Amino acid sequence: MVSIFEISRGTLKMIKYTIVIFATLGLVYGQEKDSKDGKNLIDSTNWREFVKGEIPVYSPEESLAMFRVPSGFKVELVASEPMVLAPVFAEFDGEGRLWVCEMQGYMRDVDGSDEHAKQSRVMVLEDLDGDGKMDKATAFLESSDNPRSVAFVEGGVLVAETNQLLFCQDTDGDLKADKVEKILNYAESAHENIEHAENGLHFALDNWIYNSKSSYRFKWKDAKIVRDHTLSRGQWGFSSDAYGRKFYNDNSNWLASDWQAYDFQWPKGKESFRLEDKTFFASTTNTNYNRNYNLDDMDKLGRQKVISSASGLAVNHGETFGPDWEGAVFASESAGCTVAAFQPNQKFPETTDYKQAIYPDEKWEKVSFLTTANPRFRPVNTSFGPDGCLYIVDMCRGNVQHKRFQTPYLRKQILETGLDKHINRGRIWRVAPIGYNRVKAMEKPASLIEGLKSQNLWWRLYSQKKIIQGNKIELANDLNKLAQQITASPYSRVHAMWALSELGELEKDTIKEALKDEHWFVKLTGIRLAGEAYDQGAQFPEELKQGLKVLSNSSEGISKDYAQSVLTNGYPKREIPVPKLKAPSHIEQNQVYQKLWSEGHKHYMNICSGCHQENGNGLAGLAPTLDHSDWVTGSKEKLIASVVHGVSGPIHINEKLATGLPPIMPPHGHLSDQQLSEILTYVRNGWTNTGSVISANDIKDYRERNKERLLPWTESELKAAGF
Repeated sequence: MVSIFEISRGTLKMIKYTIVIFATLGLVYGQEKDSKDGKNLIDSTNWREFVKGEIPVYSPEESLAMFRVPSGFKVELVASEPMVLAPVFAEFDGEGRLWVCEMQGYMRDVDGSDEHAKQSRVMVLEDLDGDGKMDKATAFLESSDNPRSVAFVEGGVLVAETNQLLFCQDTDGDLKADKVEKILNYAESAHENIEHAENGLHFALDNWIYNSKSSYRFKWKDAKIVRDHTLSRGQWGFSSDAYGRKFYNDNSNWLASDWQAYDFQWPKGKESFRLEDKTFFASTTNTNYNRNYNLDDMDKLGRQKVISSASGLAVNHGETFGPDWEGAVFASESAGCTVAAFQPNQKFPETTDYKQAIYPDEKWEKVSFLTTANPRFRPVNTSFGPDGCLYIVDMCRGNVQHKRFQTPYLRKQILETGLDKHINRGRIWRVAPIGYNRVKAMEKPASLIEGLKSQNLWWRLYSQKKIIQGNKIELANDLNKLAQQITASPYSRVHAMWALSELGELEKDTIKEALKDEHWFVKLTGIRLAGEAYDQGAQFPEELKQGLKVLSNSSEGISKDYAQSVLTNGYPKREIPVPKLKAPSHIEQNQVYQKLWSEGHKHYMNICSGCHQENGNGLAGLAPTLDHSDWVTGSKEKLIASVVHGVSGPIHINEKLATGLPPIMPPHGHLSDQQLSEILTYVRNGWTNTGSVISANDIKDYRERNKERLLPWTESELKAAGF
């Protein structure tokens, strides 16, 4: 889902107002940047060179025949409408059933009407005859407000929807939720900004449930949520690998990763890895991007050159795809009708980069991993199933661009080519190796211990989660035996150690043996979990330091480096500090100012933080920093003008040209004087900023003086106006 710039429409009246603003923005942007020979490119109809008339709708069978995948792979249809409508998330449970979240409220027309009408569902799909195609669909949860993810926990299912995280239980076994309880405020910003709200709910090796667009992680203990602060990661979708690395992305970056679980021992010298490659190669024209009026953004075949709508990604670890694809990351580009694959340049932990798998094509010259001739294929999420195959969630519609971010160029194209029609569809696809034995691959392990021994990461994580959430203390002896079994897979042993750590049953002997093990990952886990085994979580045990010295003098890279680090500095501080919500003293000392500031923080989190981030530091390619910015702490009139009417063209921040930003800071004049007063008072006095208060009267006075203005300001205009 492309996030280029943000404009709200609340009522029909505001929708019409915003369209007027967008139309006038086209003039300004054309003058500032995208003009050529006196022509405003934002008024371009360049798509007509590649798209003739209304874009057709294809049946599931027709769509299946249009896919292109590398030799040795095939695409299979798992489910389609009416079983699923507008799907955005799919996850298997331990019984082979596929749970799908729908967003039927999303962009039902070009204006995004009735977005939060409770018309979406969580569906449970069943394959009754074992042929790999779903035969039965049951609505587990109906009348839902755009549910975005589910997580299976002891006793029920967590469902994340707009504004809340629900604990849902099926007490009579009919696969329908008959007991629904709100347990947490969640995805609250989705009501205002659906593209920038929490989602994901992914269980990882370190026993935490992670999610995108959030700085919190969860555990499920005794039928309650335990919440902990963590790094803010990603935008849509979440994944992890066999080593506990977290993988995530945002609309203009294919993938990023960090190894917080192992004290950031990879990548060396950095907190996280971010892929530099932004290219992809579709096998259909995909002109329906926000800014394809800029001819430099399209190639000669009518394809978008670089990503701007990357979404859900998945990491392969298992035997199904074969050794060449071990550790590969698959990420979807929803507007580009493509799923790209990125293979590590070296086996982990020596991995330093990922290279996109590109294939020659007679017509298109080169293409990415999975492409199609169907321009309504909209892959919004991916995951690996218990069979080790890649599953793709296809929203299957024309328009995937949210109303907040829609340019007039794109709007015109949507209406002319019929991309706003035929929305009640949805497909789930599977990418599988040719000749694989699906029935065998889907076999459930005989026990949870056997599940930890699986070659497939899906089953290992599933079994680990069942052990810890079910508090299976009775398995502690078997788990310690597995952890110490040198003939067992190192991955199985590591899963056993993490499970034991959560149960509080990790034996000292298990750690001692791990530190002497031949496999680097077992050794590394021994270092990481030694404190837990000795009930000294924050400190490495004194009696094990001799073994650590041996490791620190070894020739093995990452184990040696970790051992040296812990010997020298001890364990690093693992708690991620919660951003302090503290107003400056001049705000705290005034009750009126304090209320303004506090309300402003709430509005900021719902309306602004998706782009400018909770910490005010902005997001590369999307929004500039607000912390320590002269646009924020300088002239309050300049700040008011920038927010009410927006800013177009290049800007300087603290006297330096800001690069990599969208061409327009959108107007937020639709917000009330009071709301703007609260938000601007907060940002002028948030983080490290200290500035004067902005009152509702300040906003009112500005509007009155500039009531004839419709266009955004340019930086030079603001200076000329004395702002």
